[in-house]
Amino acid sequence: MSTTASLLARVGRRVGAVGRAASGAAFRALTAPPVARAGHRIATRAARWWGRMLGGDVRQVGELTVVTGLPSWSFGRGGTTVGAVFLTRDAVSPDILEHEDVHRRQWERYGLWFIAMYVAAGADALTNRFEVEAGLELGGYLPKRH
Repeated sequence: MSTTASLLARVGRRVGAVGRAASGAAFRALTAPPVARAGHRIATRAARWWGRMLGGDVRQVGELTVVTGLPSWSFGRGGTTVGAVFLTRDAVSPDILEHEDVHRRQWERYGLWFIAMYVAAGADALTNRFEVEAGLELGGYLPKRH
């Protein structure tokens, strides 16, 4: 490796380390528990309002509020968890609710930043780290193993 290339590589590693450290600190500040809790509360209230406005049936399953009977255009895929609220037409099997409860906990952990993080993770559920964490089989993305 030439001297110039070696120098550039060292500078690149240092700049990368500084960037990772700074972004890590910023990320930790933006997802700190008080900030995340506030975002989670905002998202939960908005989703409850959305579900009620559309005439959904509301029930509580553990810490997850489940709103059923919604039109399919009002949520993504078979249902969407926003804050602590799962919005769906009729996808309420125990496996799906277990999967969605993981998303509820992800919302608690990241607050409103979860929206950007989820979108950045990609639309393909099989490679989206949040869907993988919630359980692809539980969510109906993969067939259940026997």
